[in-house]
Amino acid sequence: MALRPLPSNMFPQMLPRILAPSKSLSFTVRLPTQQSTILSTVLPSTGIALNIPDILSDIWDSVLRAVPKKKTSHMKKRHRQMAGKALKDVKNLNTCPACGQIKRSHVLCQHCVGEIKKQWGRKAQLA
Repeated sequence: MALRPLPSNMFPQMLPRILAPSKSLSFTVRLPTQQSTILSTVLPSTGIALNIPDILSDIWDSVLRAVPKKKTSHMKKRHRQMAGKALKDVKNLNTCPACGQIKRSHVLCQHCVGEIKKQWGRKAQLA
C-alpha cells in the first residue's frame, strides 16, 4: 500500500482550530516563495550534510531505547527501599570447650547458658 500525498484542500478540514482566526494570537503563514526554493537548492539540508557512521547511529538508537517504559510505582520504590539487606557471612565460629557445639567466638555458648539456667531454676524451686 503506497502513501499518497493529501490534497491541499484537506488541511483546513483537519486543522480547523489552528487555521481559524484568533483575536488573542495573530500570526502569518508564509507560503514557500521562489527565494526559499533557490536557497534550498543551493544549500544542502542538514540531514544530508551530516554523515553519521552506522556504528554511531546504532549506539544512539540503543541509547534512545534504554529508557524506562513506565514510571516506577510508589509501591515498587518502597519495596526496594525497605527490602531486607543481604546478610553477611559469620566467619568467626569456634567450638565450645565445654560441650563441643559450634558457637561464635567471644560469645557465650547458648547451649551451655541454657543448661546453667535450667540448673539454677531447679535449685530455686527446691529452695
